[in-house]
Amino acid sequence: MTLAGLFCGHAVHDGAGMIKLELPHIVERGAAMLVSVAVNWSMVLANAVARLYLIADLNAVPLLAKITLLPDIVPPHLAFEVRLEAATHLRALVQCGDGTVLQVKRWVWVTPPPGSVDPVSAMLSIRPERQFRDLSRT
Repeated sequence: MTLAGLFCGHAVHDGAGMIKLELPHIVERGAAMLVSVAVNWSMVLANAVARLYLIADLNAVPLLAKITLLPDIVPPHLAFEVRLEAATHLRALVQCGDGTVLQVKRWVWVTPPPGSVDPVSAMLSIRPERQFRDLSRT
């Protein structure tokens, strides 16, 4: 899934003044993480119905949430519990009724769970003298 495919070629604009995204900067892989999204209702009311998308770029299934924003039904502040598979950008996008797409994004570092073997760390912990057999002594 690409953003261009999801939004039918509409340009994606900076939504820093319209969308507030709060989340931790570092999480453990697979652990539940709380993500808070606040949307400026004046923007939503001015552009009729809007949709909120929460996307984790590098998750196997990037689309974490899709919510239709209705001022009388959906509160302007939403909280989601999500799980990330890898370090990634987490994006909150709002698609307004007129087709305008706004986004904010934050980078989230994802660490391996305690006790798991991280392939890169495991490889770096191998002592050099044990990596290769000395062929000159044969």
